Amino acid sequence: MSFVPIEISSKKPISRFRQVVEIPSKKRRDPRFDNLSGKFNEDLFEKSYNFLDNYKKNELETIKEQIRRAKDPNTRDELQKLLIKMQSRINTEHIARQKKQLRRGVKKKELELVSKGKKPFYLKKSAEKELELVEKFKNTDPKNVEKIIEKRRKKNAAKEHKNVPFKRRKT
Repeated sequence: MSFVPIEISSKKPISRFRQVVEIPSKKRRDPRFDNLSGKFNEDLFEKSYNFLDNYKKNELETIKEQIRRAKDPNTRDELQKLLIKMQSRINTEHIARQKKQLRRGVKKKELELVSKGKKPFYLKKSAEKELELVEKFKNTDPKNVEKIIEKRRKKNAAKEHKNVPFKRRKT
């Protein structure tokens, strides 16, 4: 393929819409949608990059150490924000893993029952959320469970209060 420009007479004016020198554009590809990359296997991905969790923990420790050593309040604030951000990210990943594990367990039990001859049953999102809550409450202290339930009750009450129509005023 030659990158030499096409020879055209200089006597003729060039139209506005024509490219004077055509440059071959590079084809870009997105590996998410390309068949060459293969299908995404989330379990394999997690196993392959599991070592990153250790790196994240080490990084958290180094950031905590830097916060202890920092003398400038601005840098300390920046490091504190970074620490909170990283901790919340790790926490959300942990919660997502727990949810996935719970779903897997339910699916596995259901497959066993189907193999025994039971009609297939698929959990609704609401039932799935209930199971997640039950699992969450099993792992927390009984004192904290009451606090969590109270917070949830207040939150739901506030949501319901938003939907209550305003009282009509008589003029």
